[in-house]
Order: sequence, then structure tokens, then C-alpha cells
Amino acid sequence: TARLIAKGLNCLSDGERPCGECANCKAISAGNFIDVIEIDAASNNGVDNIRELRESVNYPPAVGRTKVYIIDEVHMLSTGAFNALLKTLEEPPENVIFILATTNPEKLPQTVLSRCMRLDFKRVPQSILAQHMKDICESRGVSIADDALRLLASNADGSVRDSLSILEQCLSSGEQELTRDIVLDFLGAVSEEFYMEMTRDVMSGDMSGAFVLIDKALSEGKDVKQIMKDWMSYFRNLLIAKYVEDPEDMLNLSSENIQLLKQQSSELKLEEINRAIITLAKAVNDARYSTQARVLLEVAAVSIASGMEYGEVPEVPAREIKAAPRNPEPTPAPQPTRQSNPEPAAQPADSEAHQAAAKPAAPVSKLRPTAASFPSAAPGFGSVTPQPEPVPQSNPRPATAQEPAAATAPQPEQSDEVLEDIWRDVCQEAAKEMPILSILSRYVPAGQKGDEIKVVVDLEMAKEKIEKNIQYINDLLHRFGANGHLVCVLDDGTAGSQEKTEDEINAELRNTQKAASDFLGVEVQIQT
Repeated sequence: TARLIAKGLNCLSDGERPCGECANCKAISAGNFIDVIEIDAASNNGVDNIRELRESVNYPPAVGRTKVYIIDEVHMLSTGAFNALLKTLEEPPENVIFILATTNPEKLPQTVLSRCMRLDFKRVPQSILAQHMKDICESRGVSIADDALRLLASNADGSVRDSLSILEQCLSSGEQELTRDIVLDFLGAVSEEFYMEMTRDVMSGDMSGAFVLIDKALSEGKDVKQIMKDWMSYFRNLLIAKYVEDPEDMLNLSSENIQLLKQQSSELKLEEINRAIITLAKAVNDARYSTQARVLLEVAAVSIASGMEYGEVPEVPAREIKAAPRNPEPTPAPQPTRQSNPEPAAQPADSEAHQAAAKPAAPVSKLRPTAASFPSAAPGFGSVTPQPEPVPQSNPRPATAQEPAAATAPQPEQSDEVLEDIWRDVCQEAAKEMPILSILSRYVPAGQKGDEIKVVVDLEMAKEKIEKNIQYINDLLHRFGANGHLVCVLDDGTAGSQEKTEDEINAELRNTQKAASDFLGVEVQIQT
């Protein structure tokens, strides 16, 4: 366009200008007209280059009527170069014109823009691009399908230069008939059927099928970034097909594909389409600076399927890391031991414990623990459904499914060492479900009497919490090999056999205050 303006200013024709036939027009087209100077600002962007330009401006045109300076990519000039050019732009010599060309006019200083006549170019409609490319193919004796033309024009995004570059790549194949599949191969893109199937798999939660589709497309040499962009465009097409009755003019697709789009869009909610577009837009932006674009595409697909925000990290419990001792001690004398998976005591065939043991264990979720992670968790535990408060009873001992029947022989008592080990494992396991572990883990068993395992606590709040989830904790005790059931006792000062010193009492108060503060999330003060 800048050369056309230079031709019009220097054309020798007496009629319509530029004529394209006179000596000046031909010399400008060939690039050897002395009064038309083209400068690449990307490589000549210093102050010294602008000083040379200012000196040459003072010389009048040698051949034509007007001396034309075409500065391409002018936004690449440095600040000092713009300041040096500003005075010349304000008061250019007679018969001198500057044409500043740029794709980023917003990067030009306002002082320069205010002294120019600005001409903004608009994108060329796809219909004009398609017709122009069709004429080129016909002039070369190549047949091109209409759907291939629409695909080329769509990917050109209104740019004539981009459309011709893509068309040139397709013509270089030597094919006498260009089809949509050939154009897709050169674009590194995939067909509409791919995105229809991909969207159906992701929205139905079939991530296995979606990952297989992605792997197959990439193994065929498709461009992962192009897939991300086209998949986002596909969701945009779904959005239009959902609300526009006749979207043929807006979507460059066949009538069959538009009907399939309408059918699929009717099965999706607006929120799902909106979230998919936003997710893929973020993934496309991240892929510009990443060498692992495939991973980003797969993460985006999982985010769309799961309903999570792109980049959101779900909360998962921390894994416990146990290190083996560096210098293991010699094997001690045999002590009463327990098995990690003890055999349960024999139960009557019609007992509740027998029926509970016959049930398969529920699968344990790896993302977030739930009450279903345990064989017989307390009803309502881990649930937001409010549960009625337990009715006080004269005997606080709860009946559990794993307690032996009345006619069953009593289980042997276990030593304090074994019970302490069991209780430590119970507290560690309960930490996944009960934040109260910060208080529970401080207490050790107070011994076993018959089938009762006593645990002494210092806080009424801790005692209520344990008793509220007593069945859940009893299930854990039995799982780790305990023979009895839990009885929680509040320390009234008589649990210890020795008199406590004042320092020990103050230390316990401080520990209690800290534990209560951590549990409640507020600062707790204890008055004595």
C-alpha cells in the first residue's frame, strides 16, 4: 500500500494514477526508484540512523515530483530515535512525505501519532479471501473443494498474506485436487469429527477415550497448539449453534456438520460451554511459553471434565513418610506382639459382626478421604448432614458391631506397651478424618480392665469429641488389633498416682491452652 501511494505521487500519467505503465511506476515496483527510500526500522532503529535520514531529507527529489520515505515496522524505533525524528515530522521539507507502517500502532508515542494521518486497515472478509484463492488455483489448473477453501480462509483470520502463505504450502504438494484433508495435513489440524468425539468423551467423563484421541492425533504429526486453538473455536461454534437459529453464515461449516453441532449443543449447558472456552483460552496462552503443550492440553481436558478451574489444585491429605532407623538395635527378647492384620475372633454366623466382616471393604479414594474409606464409620461422620445429638445414657458404653456376643469367651487383656502402640496408630489414622488429632495424640492408654480400654483426657471438649465418634474410633482399635472397646475418662486430678508439682501443672495448662487454641482457631485463655 505504501508503494501504491508512492506511485500515485510520482506517476507520469496524465489520466488515472497510478497507471502502473510509466517509467516511474515500473521503477517503484522494481524497487530501484531513487526518490522512494524504504527503511527497515527493526534493524535501523538507532539515533544515528535517524540522523542520517534527517540529513538526506534536505536534498530535493532527483527524478520524481515527491520524495517518499517508507519506514516499515516503525514501532521498533528506540525512544531516542523517535525524539530525533519528531522535529522532522512536525515540519517536513517541501516535496517530502513520510509513510510509517506498523502492525502495532499502540506502541508509537502519542507525540508521533498526533502528527500523522492514521489509516487503519480492516480484516478482509473470508468470502473475498476464498474467492481470491479460488481464482489463483484455477489459474494454475488446480481444483480445490469449497470446504477446503472455507478452512483456508478461516485459518487466515482476515489476513491476505497469511491466506496466500497457507495456500502456497498446499500447492507445493503437487496435488491437482486440493481436498479438506490435504489442507488439514498442512495446517497440522484435525477434522471436525475429531472435536465432536473429543467433546463427547470429555463431557461424559470418558478421559480414557479423550487421551487416546489426543495421542492418535499427535502421533499423526498434528500440532498440539493448533488442536487447542481449534478446540476452543469448536466450543465457540457450539455456543453460536445453541442460540442462533440459522448459523450457516457465521460458521464456515457444511449443513450436515451444523446439524451435528446443534444436536451436541442442545445436550450441553451454557455453563459447561463457557467454562470450556475460558479453560482452553488460558491453556492456549500458557502454551505460548511452554515446551510441554501436550501436558497443558491434557490438563485442560481433565479440568473441563471434572468441573474444576484450570490450574486449580484439589486439597489432598499429606502423605506420611516413614524413615527406617539407620542403626537398628539388636532384636529384643520376645514381647507380646500383634499382627498388622489380626484375625478376627470367631463370631456367630448370624451376628452383626459376622455380617459386617463378610461385606467387602469400600474403596479408598486417593484424592480425599471420606467416611466410606473405613469399613463401618460412624453414621454421618464426614458429612454435612446435621445429626441429632446422642441421648445421654446411664451407661456411656456404646454397642459396636465388632464387640463379641455375650456368650463369646472374653478376650485376653493386652499390655500397656501394646495398647500404647495401637493407640498411636489409631490417632495417626484418625488424623485423616478428625482434626482433633492434635489433642488425641497427646494421650496414652490408662490400661485395660476386662474388655475396657481407658484413655484419660484433660479437656471436656476432647472427651465429647471422642464419645461423639466412639464407634469410628472403636472400629480403628479393632482394625489395629485391640481386644476391647474404648472408654474415655476425664482427668479429675485422681488419674495420676503421684502428686503433681506446680511447674508440671502450669506446663499442662499451657499445653491444654495451645491445643484448644489450635483446635478452635481462636486464642483461648484459661483461668484457674
